[in-house]
Amino acid sequence: MNWSNLQPLERLNTWLETVQQRRHRVAVGLFIALCLNLVIAPALYAATESLERGNAYALGLLGLVVTGLAVYLTAVILQPERF
Repeated sequence: MNWSNLQPLERLNTWLETVQQRRHRVAVGLFIALCLNLVIAPALYAATESLERGNAYALGLLGLVVTGLAVYLTAVILQPERF
């Protein structure tokens, strides 16, 4: 797509479509992370006797964040030209 050939309103429309697609991906990613936390937290809660339920959910979410950061940083190291 050549930006110089587009009218200003077409440029704005194209830009808004890309922003909405990015927001959609972020929303889906957060939804999947929360669903995974619903699976991980009860297992963590059952494995430990001294851990409260809220703490188990917080630790499950922290584990998902750490795993996500590890995957992201691995991708950045292996493919730096994409970022």
